[in-house]
Amino acid sequence: MKKYIILIVLLIGVFPVFSQSISELKQNYSGKIKWDEKTKTVHFLKTGVIFFAQKTGIGKDLENDQKNHFWVVPKEVKNIIIGKKVMVTGAFQTSSDVLIAGEDRKTSVVFGTNLKQWADANNPGKQNLKEWHYAQFENRGGVMSIRNLMVLNPFSYFVQGFGHVVHVKSCDFIDNRGGNQNHSDGFVGGNGSTVDDCYFEAGDDVFKAYFNYSVSNCTIKMVENAVPIQLGWGNYSNGAVCNFKNIKIIGDSGRGATDNAVIDGRAGKFTVTVNIDGLEVDNPNAVMVSLWESTMTLNGTITDAKINVGQYSKRRTAGQNNLKICNTTDQKSNYNCKP
Repeated sequence: MKKYIILIVLLIGVFPVFSQSISELKQNYSGKIKWDEKTKTVHFLKTGVIFFAQKTGIGKDLENDQKNHFWVVPKEVKNIIIGKKVMVTGAFQTSSDVLIAGEDRKTSVVFGTNLKQWADANNPGKQNLKEWHYAQFENRGGVMSIRNLMVLNPFSYFVQGFGHVVHVKSCDFIDNRGGNQNHSDGFVGGNGSTVDDCYFEAGDDVFKAYFNYSVSNCTIKMVENAVPIQLGWGNYSNGAVCNFKNIKIIGDSGRGATDNAVIDGRAGKFTVTVNIDGLEVDNPNAVMVSLWESTMTLNGTITDAKINVGQYSKRRTAGQNNLKICNTTDQKSNYNCKP
């Protein structure tokens, strides 16, 4: 399903993307917004819904047809602020440097939909969409910064910065709909991206280890279909190095097809390095590593760890696993090398 994402995403730049002006946003947002020309800031002041009645596509454009709630942000906008106790139903696609921030982490909310499997023909157009084009936040150029927000039940991915830099700090990303195939993947960012002080309760791949980026001080809850660290669905992640620090993984579920793996490689020919300094895992129904194909290699080290899983691995052991945990390559269900 996701094996050929890189080819499709790279083709994004081939086609023109037309932004929607601030005046168009005002006309198509049911709440209240304010534009500050001096600071180039759009401030969402009251709860509302973004809805552009004219679709981008004509019924067959699976990248754009169902983007009524998606604002293609013009490059003149440098800041987007979600007010305290304000919920904006909508999504944001950017192509230049921009900050998207909330005034209050728990009540400044960007909302998608309560529909399950929205991208899998459960949208108004009943189209089986290309889910990676329907992220709540999609960066197509420049540096995107996201801070101090709650993001709830996305249309598809939470944050998609495939090949582009995204910095995320102090946010909650929650899919509470339950079920499979909501495509609520957590985060993918290009080289140099960062994620800090965030909570993820996502029903798909939480961190896609496809580029060289860093994650710190985050909690992941393994709900149904969740995979905390995904190594790849194709060859595009080859050579990636992801560094994690102070990560906590809780919950008692995960993706059944991977045996509820904490680290999973699904398909492709790649070598990916995952380094984690400070890891707590408490999921007795999980396995530590799942590698589906002999063409994949996992390298890296996990230190300062306390891990409790059901077993190290189960059915998916085809790849080369060089991961060292607590200074050993012994494959166990429990580790404790906390100082």
